[in-house]
Amino acid sequence: MAQLDDRELATQLFNRCWELLEATRDADDDIELLTVAFSSRYHWLNAGDREQWIVSDWMVARAAAAVGEGELSLRFAKRAHSAAQEYEVPDWLVASSAEGVARAFAALGDVEEFNNWSALAARLVEVIADPEDKSLIASQLADIEAP
Repeated sequence: MAQLDDRELATQLFNRCWELLEATRDADDDIELLTVAFSSRYHWLNAGDREQWIVSDWMVARAAAAVGEGELSLRFAKRAHSAAQEYEVPDWLVASSAEGVARAFAALGDVEEFNNWSALAARLVEVIADPEDKSLIASQLADIEAP
């Protein structure tokens, strides 16, 4: 069997995160989701650039929120958002990182912070130039269950 490189592994693991996020999961699936999110992040840190690093932190936050680990979600969502603010990244990634923080606050049950971050994310979505990117991030924001 051919050895996969970090980029291939990161991509495969990231895609597995989406499969798990979209599936009905049990407790073992939740553990797998966190495991593959962190594994994807590890491989992106080796093979990606700043954009992939931010996205990988966002995915860890997304996975953690999905399994009810609000504090972990918030830690990685804030990392992603801080990096998206600090570096020149695409407009969709800035909006997505704010969506991640809103999702983390929803997982924590913090209504006030959820509302603040949701409003910020919505404003950032409005200025996304590409219609497909705008639609995708808007749908992710709309998908958050408010606390």
